[in-house]
Amino acid sequence: MKADDFKVALDDARARHTALVNLILFTDQKAMAVFRLYVTLGIGAGITAAAGFFRDDELLQFSRWSMLATAEWLAIGALFCFRAMSRSSINLPGRGAEFWQWAMLPQHGAEDVAEAYFAELLETQKANRSLNERTASALDIAVKMGIATPLITAIAGAAPLINNLVS
Repeated sequence: MKADDFKVALDDARARHTALVNLILFTDQKAMAVFRLYVTLGIGAGITAAAGFFRDDELLQFSRWSMLATAEWLAIGALFCFRAMSRSSINLPGRGAEFWQWAMLPQHGAEDVAEAYFAELLETQKANRSLNERTASALDIAVKMGIATPLITAIAGAAPLINNLVS
């Protein structure tokens, strides 16, 4: 490779690393939005369930188990969101001052610097890919739980009806 080719390679690698960091940040932001939704709906369902256990209202008593199941299901979904937002060490694009101080020493040529840069970048990108996979997987589970919430609510709501029919 010529010296000018190193600049193109470095720019390409840095752009890819930046895109990976942005993907991690997007997952974190989406997990926070889903978390807020689940907590809000879960609190409402939990309060409705509690009212069903303590009030003498037929509609509240009918819905208490389905609302309790919904609140619990959304709480578990919120935990997966929280896991997707977990505090982890993220590797930012670029290199620290110590790397560039080392690179500026006269005994290091352009090829040595490029090799060291890419060796370090390989490790940081591996760590970021692993972090992205973990957070995206947790968010995927949380979103699927949200999609399944109406089904969980319906099953929990139908259970007392089925029990009454069987009895």
